Amino acid sequence: MKIQKNYFVNGAQMLRGAFFTLIMMALTVQSSASPTTITTTSGYSATYDDSVNGFTSWAYGGINQLSLQTLYYSLISGGPLTQLTGGSVVTSSFGSTKYLTVTYTIAGIGTVADKLSLNGASLGEQIVFNNTSGENQNMSLYQYSNFVLGGSSGAGNQYLSISPWSASQAYAVVNQSQIGGAWPLSWKGFATGYSTLVQADSSGAPFGAFIGSGDLDNTTLTASGNAVFGYEFSGPVAAGNNMTVSITSSFPVPEPSSAALISTGMLALVWLHRRRS
Repeated sequence: MKIQKNYFVNGAQMLRGAFFTLIMMALTVQSSASPTTITTTSGYSATYDDSVNGFTSWAYGGINQLSLQTLYYSLISGGPLTQLTGGSVVTSSFGSTKYLTVTYTIAGIGTVADKLSLNGASLGEQIVFNNTSGENQNMSLYQYSNFVLGGSSGAGNQYLSISPWSASQAYAVVNQSQIGGAWPLSWKGFATGYSTLVQADSSGAPFGAFIGSGDLDNTTLTASGNAVFGYEFSGPVAAGNNMTVSITSSFPVPEPSSAALISTGMLALVWLHRRRS
């Protein structure tokens, strides 16, 4: 009887253990598939969704400007592109700046760390390829962005122009804006020591002619519809060395604190003028 009792006790403990394990596995799967969002005190936010391996939101005032932004790479100039997937996500902060870092692993080649920084209306991004293969690599990193300025209502009412610069200067500027609207946005991408090319998709469709078309053309283009464009950063990376890409952008939207300061200053000037009168 005692043996039978112990048998049932042990069985119950095993069932509880299995149930607990299943619960933990479900939580792990759920957490790994959920979007990660960083938000600043001034109301700006950015989201990375690992189900699509890219950033899916850059929002202010409840209006999301970004549809999708993803990274690709190629080890052969003009060769097929491979999307970076399975990245590990870490968030951090320093003062008022929030960070979201996604680190991808390219088997046998190295790692790519994509670090997004958000501070008020300014968005910065640093992409670092670390060559750990022990051999020199001819790396090309591609960033594809699909924006809808002013939210989904702005789709089909935008244009995007490219300001090309020589490869020796290693950077290119993208200017996009909502026609007749107040959502201009400027991107500057550069990688010191490497060539930087940029191209807009004239059809406005996500990815469009980019994938499989070889190197991007550094030419001034216009894109209607969604503002879709891609950067290419390429060059030889010696064994044990890094390729560092920097991308900066900002919305010219006054932050609440800035607007309050401007209003206060204007009121003070009005009061001083009336007092003198």
